[in-house]
This record gives sequence, structure tokens and C-alpha cells, in this order.
Amino acid sequence: MHEQLILFGAPGTGKSYEIKDRLSAFGDDKKFRVTIHPEFLYTDFVGQLLPDTTPGAPTPFTFKEGPFTSALMEAYADSSKEVFLILEELSRGNVAAIFGDVFQLLDRDRHFESRYPIRNKNIADKIPTLTTDEVKLPSNFNIICTVNMNDQNVFPMDTAFKRRFDWEYISTDPVIDKTTGARDSHLNNPKVKIAVDNVRTNDLDTTWQSFYMALNKFITDKEHGLGKKEDKQVGQFFIDFNSTLVTDSHSAVGTVATSANEKINKMLKNKLLIYLWQDVQGVSMMKTGISLFDKSINSYDDLYKNFGVDKVFSVEFINGFLVPGLTTYPY
Repeated sequence: MHEQLILFGAPGTGKSYEIKDRLSAFGDDKKFRVTIHPEFLYTDFVGQLLPDTTPGAPTPFTFKEGPFTSALMEAYADSSKEVFLILEELSRGNVAAIFGDVFQLLDRDRHFESRYPIRNKNIADKIPTLTTDEVKLPSNFNIICTVNMNDQNVFPMDTAFKRRFDWEYISTDPVIDKTTGARDSHLNNPKVKIAVDNVRTNDLDTTWQSFYMALNKFITDKEHGLGKKEDKQVGQFFIDFNSTLVTDSHSAVGTVATSANEKINKMLKNKLLIYLWQDVQGVSMMKTGISLFDKSINSYDDLYKNFGVDKVFSVEFINGFLVPGLTTYPY
């Protein structure tokens, strides 16, 4: 495949799902997945010397390989099979510290092998086919990473690191079924009810796909919305609704639909609202300019208590974005 790739986009766009789908034809023994976090180090990634407690061990310490070295060992073991090192949430770690000398291996030649090898005895000793301490990435060694756009300020990546990868953008648009070429209208698309006052029969009926896409338009619209960057948008899988709940929410049986709607409302309250309040709207913007929330919402406590009970979204959002798009992405 020859992939040295970063999938990036807003949170919830299904980057991990996309990797899973693309690599479905390959065995689990050829995929090495690790989630990066701020405390993740070179020793976690490549490996480290640890005390050898084996009775009669020739040395007091032995090199315990990390996911990078494990994947490299697998790639060298059979050069005819593709191997994938999958690094989730890459931007949450300090990539310069994590990769260390391995960074030099990321430069690939036209055969997709490392252009410049490194000397690393600990790694080389784990690969029987290597006759020296020189290590390079073979052409069957692939690296695929995910990056949330709004997490890039956790540990900024320098240009030298970025240019060694292909960057593929994952859109916030609803997923297209690769078989039919059309939008998958049933995938993670429950009915959603949005209150406009304290009378439940006045609730606006829409779908999750229509609702989150209306939110995204409002977030980035520079004239009538918040005018923010697209890294503040949300993807289709920002909230993962199980298929049964999705089906029940569209049920013609009133009690079934009502029960499902209560569960969906709770998920929106507990998963979406805090993101919209802190990361999208921002407390500093509540007093000035256009707001996502109604003027009666003065605190997160107000927002949380009133969601699903009374109006919480602004007239600008409801009339300018939500209502025109209520049926844009039907079930």
C-alpha cells in the first residue's frame, strides 16, 4: 500500500472508523495500534531496557520492545505482507520526543524504504535478518495516524515532521455508502427533538445528521454565525448512537419513540452541550456579538437544566440555520 498517512479533521468525523474500514482485509496480527497521550514517550514507542527477572539471565537488563519495534519486527519477518503501525490521536503527544532518532527513518525513497538508516543496536538485535546495527523501514511498513484538528495546539508539530506524511482531510459531511455512492441515511441518524419553548408539541423534529450539519454551518458562517474555524465543528460520530436506538427513535409506536427520544436527549446533554459551551461558543463571547445560545442562558447550569425542556438556542441559529435545514438529511 505504501502509506505514510495522517487522517485529520474535526472531532467525531470517523477517522478511526475509516482506518478500520480501509484495513479490514488485513489480519489483526499485521496491525499495531496505539493511542498517543501527553505522557507517551520514546521508551513507550520504541522500547526500553528493563530488569530481567529470569533466573540465570545472562544480563541484568533486557530490551522490551514498544509498538514501533514490534511492528518493525513483523514487517521484517515477512516482506511480502503489509504491516500497519496505527497511531491514534497523534497530536496529543510530543512527536519530536516520541519518535526521537526514528524520525530520520520517515524519509522514504522511490521504493518506499528509508532513505537514511539509523544505528540502533536495541532494535537491530530484535530483527534476526539484520547483520549490523543499521535499521531502516522496509517498503511493507506503513504508518497511519489520526489527528483531531482542534487538538493540534496540545503539542504543535513542526513542518519537518508534517511534510514526511500525506495529510488526508476527513470531512464533517455524513458518510457516503461506498457500495451505493449515496449518503447512508440510517447510519447514526436518530430523530432529534429541539425545544423552542416550554411546550413539547412545539418541538422541532429533525435528525442528528441535519442538526449537527446546521450547527457546523453556524459555527463557521462569518456573516450570520460565529465565524470560527472548522476545527470547532463536529462530525457524524461525535456522539455514537447505537442502531437500535436510531431505529426506535423513528418508530411509529409512540411509547417506543418517546423512550428513545429521552435517551437521545440525555446523550446530547451529557456529551454535546459541554463542547458547545466551552469549545465552540466560549464564555468570553457570551456577552458580545452573535451567540449559539438564547439570551436567557447565562450559565452552563442554565443550559443544562433547560435543554429539552425550554428554548436554549438563539433565534439566529434556529431561524437562520436549523429550521431551513430540518429535512436536509432525512432518515
